[in-house]
Amino acid sequence: MTFSPQYDRRQPAYPFAAPRKPASVSWVQVAVFVVALSTPALILLMLQRLVDLIAAREQWAFAGLDLIEPGTTPMDLARGEFLLEFTVVLSLPVVLMVLALVSSIGLQKRKRWARILTAVWSGVLLLPLAGWAAGCLILMWMVPEPAAENYYIGSVDPFTLNAVAGTVAFAGVLLTFILIFTRSVRQWAPKRSAEAGHDSQWGYVQSAQPGPAQQPAYPPVHRGFSR
Repeated sequence: MTFSPQYDRRQPAYPFAAPRKPASVSWVQVAVFVVALSTPALILLMLQRLVDLIAAREQWAFAGLDLIEPGTTPMDLARGEFLLEFTVVLSLPVVLMVLALVSSIGLQKRKRWARILTAVWSGVLLLPLAGWAAGCLILMWMVPEPAAENYYIGSVDPFTLNAVAGTVAFAGVLLTFILIFTRSVRQWAPKRSAEAGHDSQWGYVQSAQPGPAQQPAYPPVHRGFSR
């Protein structure tokens, strides 16, 4: 009596290659860093506005109103009267850089929580960054260039710098918020149950014991014998 061993046809003969990362995921990983790297321009904008505030208060001194002490600098106001605002402006780039790193690394590892986290913080920043970009564009067109060049970057004044940086940051966060909900990103970082079903469907789940399928312990029952 002869019989042939029964192999598991569901197990692929060769392991499948790892799935390729979609381009939309790479765009999200780049965009989150663009947003974080654009926000330090706010520091120069705040200091320039404090220069204008000092000049305005000094004009009122001629009318007998003592609104500011002589020799006050923008950093004095930032560390004193406007300490809370200055702290927010200083900490914002650091917080966004941490969020960008966490989102980028989590998406690289195909973590669902990273996709959810990125959607949350990018959605929260949409309106503030839109206001920053719009406000700085208005300043650039409506307010004369600052006379004091203490906070210029080369020949670029803080108003123009922030108009460009705010627009870039808003475009980056908008692109992130749109792409994070696309089908390719959701399939790249799916739910755990969906990921397990996808892997078993395409053969990514391998058996516990590598190598060829084992011969069954008992031969299959045949109704006839071959002579």
